[in-house]
Amino acid sequence: MQIHLIGQLITNRIEYLYYHLSGLYLEATFKGRNITIMMTFGNRLTSIRKERKVSQSDLGIKAGVHANLIGRYERDEAIPSVEVAGKIADALSVSLDYLVGKADKQIDQALLDKILTIQQLPDEDREHIMYDIDGLIQHAKTRIAYKK
Repeated sequence: MQIHLIGQLITNRIEYLYYHLSGLYLEATFKGRNITIMMTFGNRLTSIRKERKVSQSDLGIKAGVHANLIGRYERDEAIPSVEVAGKIADALSVSLDYLVGKADKQIDQALLDKILTIQQLPDEDREHIMYDIDGLIQHAKTRIAYKK
């Protein structure tokens, strides 16, 4: 996982503060020891919303809630219901697991749609498609390995 140094704090207690690209947690070095600080739902929501360049107002409209409520969620003053969190995740085009920090990888919605379509096909067709996909994946991995 790539790590970006976001600043050296001017204290004798915390030496470095890192931000992981996954956005799941912050890691600090304190007197030579690594300390992990979990991000809250609000921090995660803010990070994803800003990454997607969506305003609180636009997100509220897409999710069917008031922009002020989005702000309260981001400040951790309120916690959305599972239903509302699902609507927010859909509005941001991320999975609910990714939004709440249970998954550190996003699944491309177009890829997920294709997987769901394949899953609905008859067994024989699904097996042929999976065989082809396995071959293509192996080919891509081999090509990447030889580029190095």
